[in-house]
Amino acid sequence: MSPEDEKESPEKEFAGNTTLHGLNRIVIAPSIYFRVLWVLAILCSYAGFAYMFSSMIVDYFSYDTITDTKLKFTDALPFPAVTICNMNKFDANKLKLVEWSFLSPYLFGAQYDIPTLLANGIQPDETINSTLTNVTEDIVLQNGFDVNPDRMSLCFWKAEGCTYLNFTHSYTTFGNCYTFNSDKSNTLWQTMEGYGNGLLVFVDVRAEEYTENFFTGGNSEVGLKVLVHDQDEPPIIDTQGIALAPGNHAFISVKRTVYENHVPPWGVCEDLQLKYYDTYTLPACYLECRANHIAANCSCRPYFLPGTAPLCDPTNISTCVRTVVGKVISGELECNCPVPCHMTKYSTSVSYGGWPNKNTRDYIVSTFGKTRDYMRDNGVVFSVFYEQLSYQKVRELKAMDTGQLASNIGGMMGLFIGASLLTIVEVWEYLWQRLKGFLGKHRRPKIVQVQAAPDDKNGGIYNGAFHK
Repeated sequence: MSPEDEKESPEKEFAGNTTLHGLNRIVIAPSIYFRVLWVLAILCSYAGFAYMFSSMIVDYFSYDTITDTKLKFTDALPFPAVTICNMNKFDANKLKLVEWSFLSPYLFGAQYDIPTLLANGIQPDETINSTLTNVTEDIVLQNGFDVNPDRMSLCFWKAEGCTYLNFTHSYTTFGNCYTFNSDKSNTLWQTMEGYGNGLLVFVDVRAEEYTENFFTGGNSEVGLKVLVHDQDEPPIIDTQGIALAPGNHAFISVKRTVYENHVPPWGVCEDLQLKYYDTYTLPACYLECRANHIAANCSCRPYFLPGTAPLCDPTNISTCVRTVVGKVISGELECNCPVPCHMTKYSTSVSYGGWPNKNTRDYIVSTFGKTRDYMRDNGVVFSVFYEQLSYQKVRELKAMDTGQLASNIGGMMGLFIGASLLTIVEVWEYLWQRLKGFLGKHRRPKIVQVQAAPDDKNGGIYNGAFHK
């Protein structure tokens, strides 16, 4: 027998030396019985590993997530932005006759000329012979709600006084609105929990000056709309916020929740690049969406939405704009506004107390000249504060990431087949050597035998071979 025949086959050599559990037991089994037993055991182990491996791959590519919720306590919390709006866009005593006529489609649902307004009791003034044709945002700013000292006579941040200078103006569907603590780069912090350590404001809504009419598209309520929100979010007062009625003190307790959402395919969050806002938030996206739909359908933009289109006049606002906004709210016109990957939300709970008591009422009457009945019908007092110095953090996490997948596969390989990363190298080495042997076998030159024949030249016999 030749040395090549005595040499073990590569398969037997690999099975006898590999670190894969069980294969060497087949080679050294003392009898056919144990050899069959080991073959069955190995096949079952490999089947179990194949099943577990496929299950883990399916779980990984299903992109499941888990939610991690933590309650964190801290010594101080950033105070949210607080936006206040009166449920009235225009004060009757501020409007001039020409402005009544210009705004009549918005206020009354129909265009009224000056003679008609005079006949309906509007007092004449110096604009009786004037005509207003160009709509400007100044009409809202000058004739709407304000937070001047005579309107907001009480304002306290903690124990310190605050004024209209601490509020930032913005336009909404409620007209003029004002935001306290709107600058995120210079935000205020609440360092003690509970009432008295946040914001307290008294506002005179001036109910007798309301020009709203529910039946012409306006509000039917009297009071304030208050929205507690993150500084990055512009206020959407028509769909969010708390309604506060006169004659009460509203105690608004705030809780802060920070969300960290996951990007696709594990989640649905996406931070889009907005045109008119620096930070992507859902309210900002909704406002841009409304502005885009209105510009496309009405060829203008209302004063309370961003954009570069010409301002809508009162007729367009009372007809086309209201129709388009209604379609957006109902979902007939879609908005592509995915959930942000990072956002901060504030939930509120409100309790009420009667206001003012006898001694406070007497002081207000003597100091500000306001009667008891006037305070009941016009005075809105509210306090905004953190009840506890804690916040909730909600994170969306991968149920299985790449590291966990590799760890699980490694564990299953060790449990079922006793393999590791180095074992994979062993298998690769064996397959590479077999491939080289296979290719070498087919490339080996053939040897052709030549039969003996007389050598005429040398008088002898030639017997040999040559490579072909």
